[in-house]
Amino acid sequence: MFELFAVGLEMQKRMIDAQMQGVEAARDMVEAAQRQVETGMAATQANEAGLKAMKNWMNLWGMRG
Repeated sequence: MFELFAVGLEMQKRMIDAQMQGVEAARDMVEAAQRQVETGMAATQANEAGLKAMKNWMNLWGMRG
């Protein structure tokens, strides 16, 4: 009887370990996604700044943008 109980506890421990590894992997994926979003936002802002500068330059030279 005690042997069965010990086997059950070991199985439960392994399940918890596996779940924790899954949680860590998911957290890593979320962090990577957040970094990609931040990088994308920075690129978008740089792009917008470039477009604004181009329009200002075109206005300066009397062109329509």
